[in-house]
Amino acid sequence: MKQRQNSALSILAGLGILGISLALPAAAAPAPASDGLVPIASRTLDEVYLRPATDFQGYRRVIVEPGQVALRKGWLKSINATRGPSRWLVQQDAQDITDAAAVSLSKTVAETFRARGYEVVTAPAPGVLRVTPRVTDLTVNAPDIASANMQALYSVDAGEATLTMEIRDAASGALLGQIVDRGTAHELSPRINRTFSVTNAFWFDALFTRWTNNCIADLESARL
Repeated sequence: MKQRQNSALSILAGLGILGISLALPAAAAPAPASDGLVPIASRTLDEVYLRPATDFQGYRRVIVEPGQVALRKGWLKSINATRGPSRWLVQQDAQDITDAAAVSLSKTVAETFRARGYEVVTAPAPGVLRVTPRVTDLTVNAPDIASANMQALYSVDAGEATLTMEIRDAASGALLGQIVDRGTAHELSPRINRTFSVTNAFWFDALFTRWTNNCIADLESARL
């Protein structure tokens, strides 16, 4: 399992975050041992569980399910406690964050699989994987929203979240793997930066591209 890191995961074009830190969630995902999966050591990912005797080399097509994103419980109240009333977020802002993150998550995961030589398809068939990406316990440290009192936002990291990828055989529906990761998305040399929607989008895409690449690498190298 990969060594824990402290920091940030970038989230959302348009939400004023520089990166997103992936840290321990409020409640870690349970090990899916009851589903017949076994833990696999990984140098880049926190938890990898795969089904024994699965030949992932035989899968070169993939269906990417819509991304699922959930903020950490109490996040809205916590973020509003750090800013003046004119810059408070409302429930709709929180919903916009999760909606936009879910769309970007699916797009980034699909593009990364395609860049690794996989065909992204929409119909199940033999030799097709079905992956479902999720972000849970997400916190955003510096969401950038329109305000009457616009202020510059600065951040070293964006917050915390947990990434999960569920992997199934698309034809049979059999669960083949589950990957859970908590990590960091930031510059190679983290520093305080002013946050903009453009930089947020860049770090969001970079984080999830790296995460998906690590997932694919572990699947392709698995010897079960």
